[in-house]
Formats: sequence, structure tokens, C-alpha cells
Amino acid sequence: MKNSKIVKNEFKDKRFLGNESKYLRELFKFGFKFKRESFITMLQDKWSLTFKKKYSITTNSCTSSLHSIFLALNLSKKDEILVPTLVPFMCSTMIHLAGGTPVYVDINKKNFLINVEDLKKKITKNTKAVLAVHTHSGVCDLLELKKICKKNKLYLIEDCAQSFFSRDKNNILSGTIGDVSCWSFQYSKQLTSGDGGIMSTNNHVLAKKLRLISNLGYASLEAKNSQTIIPKKIRQNPSFYRTQAIGLNYRMSEFTAAIALAQFENSKKIIRMRKLCGQSFYKILQERKNDIVVQDINVKNSTFFSVAFFIKKKISWKKFRAKYIANGGEGFYSAPKPSNQEIVTKTNFIGKCYSSCKKDCVSSCTGTPIANSIQKKLILLQTNHQNTKILNKQTRALRKTLDFFKIN
Repeated sequence: MKNSKIVKNEFKDKRFLGNESKYLRELFKFGFKFKRESFITMLQDKWSLTFKKKYSITTNSCTSSLHSIFLALNLSKKDEILVPTLVPFMCSTMIHLAGGTPVYVDINKKNFLINVEDLKKKITKNTKAVLAVHTHSGVCDLLELKKICKKNKLYLIEDCAQSFFSRDKNNILSGTIGDVSCWSFQYSKQLTSGDGGIMSTNNHVLAKKLRLISNLGYASLEAKNSQTIIPKKIRQNPSFYRTQAIGLNYRMSEFTAAIALAQFENSKKIIRMRKLCGQSFYKILQERKNDIVVQDINVKNSTFFSVAFFIKKKISWKKFRAKYIANGGEGFYSAPKPSNQEIVTKTNFIGKCYSSCKKDCVSSCTGTPIANSIQKKLILLQTNHQNTKILNKQTRALRKTLDFFKIN
């Protein structure tokens, strides 16, 4: 008991103050001979209950989840997936690796999310799905996207890596509308186990495919959450045919699941601080709307992966960041390069912007002008500050920096 107290008191990261150490000690004590259900099964069951999905499948990353989802759709080269371009490039490369073609959609200049009007123009007879990526502090208009997908008989996939427990403008919880949705437990996310992912669906056929694809195609796997570990009486039998499909080893470990489950149980407390950080930054930025464009969201509905804005004045992004750090700020991020501008995209001719595009069009793509323009200016403030003392230091740094550059 003395040792456990020492370990508990050594935790300096305020995100790990739930049952993380308790669950890990259980694993260290009992190994994988569980006295109860595995942590993977418990996490999957709790996730399904919370998001009202019948099936949840854990993976070792959200990127693995995306790859599994696209493989489950049985894509061919002619099959197109509409994807916003101002998102991490994995969203499009996973489509490519699954055999399909990403079609890059521009962003909305107010909320920096997928541009619905541009999306409508880019739907063709080959379009198979829409990937709605909820980024920064925002959630896409889920009702509108669902309506479009239903009309055109498309799958709606939600990438909720940055939007755990955020809601859209209609108060719809992210991850609950898509035919299949996925989340990330990477270290910078609202909830973290260092890395890891999870995907959920109500579609029985998709769920079984996802479980097979992400777990080596083992023959005994089924859609239901409890079919993660193959019972010994089945897998130790010499007559057992191990696989029924080609699958990948995208499984989440029990150690990762134990931490992720503890994080999920403690999510309200963790998110409360995240929301305080985001709302504090938003209040400052919204006071200076003459010179600033801040991501257009419902502030009450967001759990703030980051706070996104850009300055209308011609002020150097690098100089603004340097002054922010000089004033005591921890620094901030830029938005990723638009996916259709990434080196890997251009050199491998991945995707296109229009159905009329030729193979090499992506090397000089001009089909997403808003994203191309805004990306260079976007400032993404961190929102993972762990106490009000640190937060207050960051908000002071932001105010001083805005004042220095005379931003009103």
C-alpha cells in the first residue's frame, strides 16, 4: 500500500487522476487472467452505451480506425470519398491505401469545416461516402450532411478525433449520426491513453467487417463487443481454421484500454478544464472581431481541441508566435498543409478535386481556394492547460501580444 501511495502522489499530469493507476495495478497483479471482463470489452460496452451505438471496436490509433473503415467499404479505384482538405493528411491517404480515391472539398470560410456547397458540386455517380472531420473547436452540420448522404445513398463517416463530447449547432453529439464514427486517444486529445482509437456503428455487417479487418481476420470474431478475445476452447483446437478474412493487427492492448477506460470514466472532470481554457480564449478573441476571424462555433457546445483564428491584418505568423512566447505563452500550432498540397499527395498523385481532373492535376491543385488561403494564417491555441494558474498566464500572454500588434 505504501508503494501505491507513492505512485499516486508522483502523478503530476492532472489528466491522470482517475482509476488509471488502479486499473494498471490490476493488470500487473493478475496479468491477463481477468477476474472480470477485459478492459477492452468494458471500454467498448461503455462507449456503445454512451454514444447509443450497438457496436464499438477498439484499435491502436484513429488512423488505424480510418483505414479499417475504408477497407470495410470495399473501395475500388473509381470509388470516391469526399474529404475536407484542411485536415490531417491521414484522412486522405487512408482512403488511397484502402483502394479508393479521395476527392478534396474546400472549407467554409467562417467555421473552417467542410464546405457543404462545394461538397454538393463534387458528388458524382462514383461517390461512395462523405468523411466529416470535426476539427479545432467545431463540429460539422450533421443534419445537413446526413440529408445529403441519404439523398445520394452515401455513407456518412464521422472523424471525431478532435471533438470528443462536442456538439454541432443543432446540439447533436458528434459521433452519433454517422453510419460509422471514430475517435482518437492520442496524447494531445481531450481524453488520452498515449495513443489508441475506437470506432462505433449500428450496422451489423460493417461492425463484423471492422472487427475482422482490425484483428487479423480471426474466424471466431463477430460484430458484438464481447467477441474481441477468441476463447481458448476454440483457438486451441487443432480443427480450428484461424482466419476467414485478410486482416491487420490494429488491436488495442489491455494496458491502453485500461487507461482509456479510466479517462472515459473521468471525462466530465477532464473536459471541464478544457472548456474553461477554450472559453477563456474565445472571450478575448471575440472582443477584437474588427481584426480577428475566430472559428464560428457554438461556444457552449464545444470541448475545444484547440481554438482556431486568424488575423485580418498583414502580420507575420512567425512574429506573432515569437512575441506570444516572449510574453509567457506556451506557443501555438499552425494548421496542417491542405491535404492536396502535401508532398506525399503530389508525388504519389493521391486524389483529385473534380471528376474532370487528370492524374497529375493534384500537383498543381487549385480546387480548394479558401483552404489554401486560410491555412497560411491560422493560429491554433492549445487548450490542454491543467490549472487556472497556467491558463491565466496564457490569457495574459495573448492579451499582451494582441495589444502589441494593435489588434482590435
